[in-house]
Amino acid sequence: MTDGIDQALVNGGLDLLRADLGPPALQVFDGAVPNGTNPSLGYVLVYATVEWPSGAEGDALDGISGTPTVRWITHSVSTTAMAARGVQQRVRTALLNKRLTIAGLDCGLIRQEVGAGPPTRDDTTGTTVFDVVATYRTFAT
Repeated sequence: MTDGIDQALVNGGLDLLRADLGPPALQVFDGAVPNGTNPSLGYVLVYATVEWPSGAEGDALDGISGTPTVRWITHSVSTTAMAARGVQQRVRTALLNKRLTIAGLDCGLIRQEVGAGPPTRDDTTGTTVFDVVATYRTFAT
């Protein structure tokens, strides 16, 4: 049995990204890109983690971990460096300084933990794509 908190936090960030309707709508993929996805349209591939660190600010006085931290590692992808940076800007706009609304939780503002680096070229699939990686995080109590 699970309390559902971890998935609710992950989904909160994914939902913020999916709310970017463009045009065109931002393509958001959770952990895998479907076969046949056209990279020229741009997309964001997201890997999410939730940690329950001990000693966090929101923990109870008895030391019980009660402050989950969620991270979304985002890969903004397209067929040119400029277009990949454009996708990353859409990701930043969707996440940065937003606050998740999840019943029963008080969530902090989403911050950029690891800044977007330069676009990285990848030719391994036969189609050249560029990837900009950035990490965003927030916590809840």
